Amino acid sequence: MKKNPKSGSRRINNPFPKQPAGLGFVRGELLFDSTATPSQSHTAGQGFEVRWRGGGQEAGILQVYHVTEPNRVLWSTIPGQSFVSAAFGTDSFEESRGSFAIHDQIEILCSHQTVEQVTLAWPSETFVPSDYYNVLPPPLNSNGLGHYQFHKGDALFQQFRSTKDADGLRVGDGSRGPCVIVSGCLYSDSKLARKQIAAFTQVSKRNDGGNVRGSNCPFYLTAGLQMEGGRGCLRLFSQEQRVGVRYRLVFYESRDHQLGFSVSLEQPATLESFFMANAFIGQTKRSSVVPLSAATDFHRQVGLARSFSNRFDSPPQGEYDQLLLESSSSDTSIGRNRVKKHWLWSEAPVSAFSTRGVRVGVADGCREVSGDRSSPKAPFRRSISVADFRTYSLVSKCMTGKSSFLSELARSRILSPGEQVMQLPRLNRIQLTYSSNKGERFFGFGEQFSHFDMKGRRIPIFVQEQGIGRGDQPITALANMASNRSGGSWHTTYAPVPYYMTSQMRSLYLEGYEYSVFDLTKENAVQVQVHAGYMQGRILHGKTPAQIIEQYTAAVGRMRELPAWILKGAIVGMQGGTHAVRRQWQQLKDLNVPVAAFWLQDWVGQRRTSIGWQLWWNWEVDSDHYPGWEELVKELLSHGVRTMAYCNPMLAPSHEKSNRKRDLLDEARDEDFVVNNHLGLPYMIPNTSFDAAMVDLTNPPARAWLKNILHEMVKTGIRGWMADFGEALPLDSSLFSGEEPRVMHNKYPELWAELNREVVEEWETKERELKKQRSAGQLECETGYLCTEEEEDDDDEDKLVFFMRAGYRGSPKSSTLFWLGDQMVSWQRHDGIKSAVTGLLTGGLSGFSLNHSDIGGYCTVDLPFLRYRRTEELLQRWMELNAFSTIFRTHEGNVPGANSQFYSNETTLRHFARFAKVFNAWEFYRRQLVKEAARTGLPVVRHLFVHYPHDPSVLSITYQQFLVGREILVVPVLDEGRKSVQAYFPIAPDGECEEWEHLWTGQVFSSSEELDRLLPATGFRAWVDAPLGFPAIFVRAGSEVGSRFKENLISCGVLDKR
Repeated sequence: MKKNPKSGSRRINNPFPKQPAGLGFVRGELLFDSTATPSQSHTAGQGFEVRWRGGGQEAGILQVYHVTEPNRVLWSTIPGQSFVSAAFGTDSFEESRGSFAIHDQIEILCSHQTVEQVTLAWPSETFVPSDYYNVLPPPLNSNGLGHYQFHKGDALFQQFRSTKDADGLRVGDGSRGPCVIVSGCLYSDSKLARKQIAAFTQVSKRNDGGNVRGSNCPFYLTAGLQMEGGRGCLRLFSQEQRVGVRYRLVFYESRDHQLGFSVSLEQPATLESFFMANAFIGQTKRSSVVPLSAATDFHRQVGLARSFSNRFDSPPQGEYDQLLLESSSSDTSIGRNRVKKHWLWSEAPVSAFSTRGVRVGVADGCREVSGDRSSPKAPFRRSISVADFRTYSLVSKCMTGKSSFLSELARSRILSPGEQVMQLPRLNRIQLTYSSNKGERFFGFGEQFSHFDMKGRRIPIFVQEQGIGRGDQPITALANMASNRSGGSWHTTYAPVPYYMTSQMRSLYLEGYEYSVFDLTKENAVQVQVHAGYMQGRILHGKTPAQIIEQYTAAVGRMRELPAWILKGAIVGMQGGTHAVRRQWQQLKDLNVPVAAFWLQDWVGQRRTSIGWQLWWNWEVDSDHYPGWEELVKELLSHGVRTMAYCNPMLAPSHEKSNRKRDLLDEARDEDFVVNNHLGLPYMIPNTSFDAAMVDLTNPPARAWLKNILHEMVKTGIRGWMADFGEALPLDSSLFSGEEPRVMHNKYPELWAELNREVVEEWETKERELKKQRSAGQLECETGYLCTEEEEDDDDEDKLVFFMRAGYRGSPKSSTLFWLGDQMVSWQRHDGIKSAVTGLLTGGLSGFSLNHSDIGGYCTVDLPFLRYRRTEELLQRWMELNAFSTIFRTHEGNVPGANSQFYSNETTLRHFARFAKVFNAWEFYRRQLVKEAARTGLPVVRHLFVHYPHDPSVLSITYQQFLVGREILVVPVLDEGRKSVQAYFPIAPDGECEEWEHLWTGQVFSSSEELDRLLPATGFRAWVDAPLGFPAIFVRAGSEVGSRFKENLISCGVLDKR
């Protein structure tokens, strides 16, 4: 992937950059023959049914059902429209400080699809196909259905057997029953597609339903393939260009209620490259080819041919001369009957082109032609590199007839004498298109900060810095001016996931880490595009959102239960050193504030940068900034308060830090532990006023080295930390593993989470062993009472917590906690307090079940001409909001002095104390929800859609309100100066309105009230007062949770007894 010259920052950049160019919504024809592929239904595994309609009113439609709901479609194609398409594209990217823009240029597009067979396939360990080297569509039975058994060495079969889900369940091992294969071809031209499906039909009839294909060639005929008089130039880029490729769509049951699917493109190569792509250029009447050098070594050509062909049956060396002689005769059937040839293009020195003899060797069903028949003719492959030829001026000159091929080839110096072969690039884009409808709404896609319903949008799935502003103005434009594209956009996010569920209980997610795009811009269609030659994913079955979440998280992984200590009170985020911490701790004790931990991110020391105060990314305690660090940690722990810190996988120069003990960047450079650039040198990534290097987590010694640094951090008494960053792996970097950075980019956050989790588990295991050695069978709790070992494990000191912002599909499996990243200290929608709620709710549907935001936001701008500073009111409203999330944690922001802080004055301090007590009052329920999250994947904070999917009015809610579990309804104030909010009370599944009790006044809201009643199938709305300190909170009337919550509030003096 090339880096766009616009990457990085000029002095002034475009404040309103265009959206990256890319492949739009692809539509194509679907062609099939109803006699060859009649209507049929197959069971995939044990729980799914795949139906193909080959005739009737909606002919050409493929549908998926679950056997428990035979009348509800889980997935369906669009009648008459292609559902698989493929392309070849080249891309470039712009990058600046973790923000990326990927530009895609498409050179080949195969959008027209044929369906030739719908086949039932049986995985088997005992059956060996007769043709081991060619996994072909099976012959049709008398009923028009095909059956095939995979060999245990089959690439597809091996892929299924080697797959395990996050919970350890082996999937696709063949024990769940057969899979269903839909196969055919993709073509770049609709006329060509129609001709080929007609030829397929004719050949199929001649074979009486037998196997009509003896190779992977997508062409059944090449009518009119002739030489172009005497010039010897293939018109690659004329309008007559034709490209075809065979595809295979496979459905297989992964586990209960999950149907796996894969889309692959054929390549005439070895069986190991089963899922790679292969494309052919279909010749036209005026096409011709380039001859093979007579001096070419035959053995080398055969070896190359085998590398590109599934079945290249070459003659022995002794028979080769005879073959050449026979090829000059008028009987051209030799090429079809004796040798199955996918011949290679061969590029020889210009002097070798003095022989004008030409022969085209093609696959079965294609004809051979000859040019000059006066001498033996050498074979040719019909594929050639479009990517390379596109840039050569000789192509256009030859096509227009302005110059001869040989002269232009000599001038262009495209090929050196040693260059012999050019391969048509395999198709590296796959699109899967299927049906939707106008009323269907789409939710999920990881943490999305601007919209909850994604219908009508095009969502790229790519981990990156979310940006500053994300569309809120004027900050986004100014950020873009200062640093190219650093303002972000509505879709930029730290934690995207290629997964969704809809309002109609349909759900799908992709496996793999390639860049992907979900195009929901059409009312009646969804198109998923993956930047790879292969696509794999799953279709989920569930009758409710909760069931779908449970199914999804069972496969990708669930977050583990948080330790009790972090749920008991506030996490006080502050900076300033030992004396500042002790001063604030004393104030909090005076107000009886429940405190779980102090989060001291500046434990490594601070530095002044262009955006305010940042940290020294050299992960060791700064003993000057925090003198007596270990004593401070022990003092806090004696009061039941933990100490938390900060780290990330990047290392910055620390030579200007005079009191450093180690220089971690120099150590990592010396050992080659950091990500390199293409020159093999450390890739220094710009941050703000400094550059930093990323630790290469694909390098095992580098991982071990970084893990040891984190272990040293924990040894200082730290019991939790922010594991920041993980989203900035450069796309043009070089990794130790040799893996593609464009693929590893989305995986890097998972690797970072896995490393932190290993540190946690290794330390916890060691602590448990030490505790067993110290104990006599009974342990003493913090309260001083004796408790069982089970209660101790549930509560305490031998549990660590780290929280992350960057993530991908599998991150919840490893991470113990998430936070929503760096919101602006503003009221705005796309990057302020509102976006924090939206991200919390979308992430909750996507497996990020334990999540929270910085109280007050983070990103502060304090310039003479532009100020985004945290006001007292914003801070107070954010405290009220976060009192009803999993974690209640403050952050000073990047410019602490410009922001209102919880300790700024008596008002903010008392407001903080009040809502820390509110947070603590429902700790009993929070622990229940955390356990539920670990067991089922359901988030603590939930969109109303999770429990009220039948109520259409909840679908329009973005950030206005949410549920905590099922028992608490929160309607936060998210606009400056507002003193009241409009609450929506949904209707129960049985059609009856539920009763909700206002926390502060005890007023009960129900359908009997004379309120603004909506449609009969929906709930009702009411305006509710919400002055500062009294946000609109409701508990389910008569619930045990509500009663206990109120009792706890009364006991701590927050709620008056009624």
